[in-house]
Amino acid sequence: MEIIGSFILSILHSILFYGKEIGISCVLFFTIGNGIIYYILYKKNKIQNKAGILLMIPILLLSSTYFIFANSTFYIANIFILIMLNLIMYIILTNKKNYFKNYLYNSVELLANTISEYGDSAKYTKEFSEGLIQRKNKINKDFIKKIALSFLTVFIVVGIVIMLLASADSIFASLFSGLNILFYSINFESAFSFLLRILLIIIVYLFILSLILNLKKEYVLEERELNQINNKHIYTIKLLLVALNIVYLVFCFIQIFSLFAKVNIDENFDYSNYARTGFFQLMFVSFINFIVILVSNRYNENKGNMIKLLNLSLVVFTIIIALSSMYRMYMYEIEYGLTYLRTFVYIILVTEIMAFIPVAIYIFNKNFDFIKWCFIILICNYCIINYMNIETIIVNKNVNRISSTKQIDYDYISSIISADSYEILENKLRNENISNTEKLDILNLLTKLATTTQDLSWQEFNISKYNLKKRNIDVQELELEINKTRNEIVEENRINAIKNKNYIYNEVINSNETYLVEQVDSVMSTAVWKISKLTDNEKNYSIINTIEVTTPSKIKFFENGLGFIEKPSSVYCEKSDLLITHDSGKTFEKINFPDGVFTLSNPERE
Repeated sequence: MEIIGSFILSILHSILFYGKEIGISCVLFFTIGNGIIYYILYKKNKIQNKAGILLMIPILLLSSTYFIFANSTFYIANIFILIMLNLIMYIILTNKKNYFKNYLYNSVELLANTISEYGDSAKYTKEFSEGLIQRKNKINKDFIKKIALSFLTVFIVVGIVIMLLASADSIFASLFSGLNILFYSINFESAFSFLLRILLIIIVYLFILSLILNLKKEYVLEERELNQINNKHIYTIKLLLVALNIVYLVFCFIQIFSLFAKVNIDENFDYSNYARTGFFQLMFVSFINFIVILVSNRYNENKGNMIKLLNLSLVVFTIIIALSSMYRMYMYEIEYGLTYLRTFVYIILVTEIMAFIPVAIYIFNKNFDFIKWCFIILICNYCIINYMNIETIIVNKNVNRISSTKQIDYDYISSIISADSYEILENKLRNENISNTEKLDILNLLTKLATTTQDLSWQEFNISKYNLKKRNIDVQELELEINKTRNEIVEENRINAIKNKNYIYNEVINSNETYLVEQVDSVMSTAVWKISKLTDNEKNYSIINTIEVTTPSKIKFFENGLGFIEKPSSVYCEKSDLLITHDSGKTFEKINFPDGVFTLSNPERE
């Protein structure tokens, strides 16, 4: 039964996973595989605690993520988590109710034995096969070896003789020409892949069989007590707890009044940089406190209330420190955006705060199995974050960030996106306020996702990838839009270069009229002006005219192409002509005044 079950699972593993991406295959393998192993253990009367089957809930949830979501956040991590959950489940199933820490110890021992005793499964298979052959056919083992050796000897010797004769006589060699064609027609890549697949089937078979054989053994769940500390060290523990509580009291006081209440803080204080220097340190401090609480409570031989109260206050201070670390991270995230690392800091700290609930109970009840409840909290949170689809949260928070002055890091987004993020980026693209540079980044990301969509085998089926493929995205249309946007960016850069020149006159009249007057030459008291105009929200540029004026001349434009030039007769501005244009500077006409003289340069003249 063990051999048949292991063989079925090794073949199933090859069918579902070899040469394929992980999709629906994962949940199928763990569902069928655990069903087979449970059946074998049940038939062998090894099931002692059916409560272990509850771990199938997180196993099914985590294995299902491979065909629900397309992101690769937990792609590798979930494989190891699933293996460990299965090992813990088997240990719980095959042992009576006990402290959870002992289940963990024996799960690690089971894994170690499965690997170290790997060869025993091959030996077990060999003995079973030999016994089966002898029972069925009554064939002697020595006789089988003799036949095999005979065929091998004949094959080698005859082969060498044929090769020598073929090299000596071409007519004889032609009789075996078909063998050469057959040899060259072999696809060695496919042959190697086939051999590798067979080897993988054998490895998986031996591993599963080794696991089942180890589960049939009796694992003794002994209470693993830590060495008791002598009473003379209790003073050290108390002193350590008192010192830590005093330090944390001062620190928490500062945090509450500076970080949370913002009392006596300069209004120009840079909170983002302040936050950047603190959250990791505070997170590690909270871990240290977690260990101190467990160790000091474990070695509280006399169950002294003082140590319990000091531990409880340490729990409160640690929660405040964890909240402070989260708030620092939040301030930094607002300014610089969300990443996987920053997201995991939130998750770890929230999980840690929740874990302090069973720890607080354990402080007053040493028989409380707090490790079991910490494990439950950890697994529940891990399943929740798997279904939160962290990638889409990160992408959404970054592309829709409005309170920060920092640019969106599309290079980082490009490194994490998958089919799950397509709709978020598409919605961002519809925003009329985005720049062409940002639009180009988004179009490149959408094209990347659309071009990586491929036909999936049934083993690789994934809901997110399937939904994206079903949209039938026109990649050529995206590429045309990319080229169009690139041209617009080039034109924008050209316009910006024009606008950033040094002009003697530069004024925006309205959205359709921006006038630029550049001095392109000057000789003595004469200057050459180039008059140009920006239209269509400063998108289109055109040169209107090039005119020669005296150096002190002045120009002014108004709406609808109306403009004036004050043109002094000399550098001394004794008198000036006033020129008018109605066509944005293409032509100018002199305005004739009654006394024949006009100047704006001498304010005393009326």
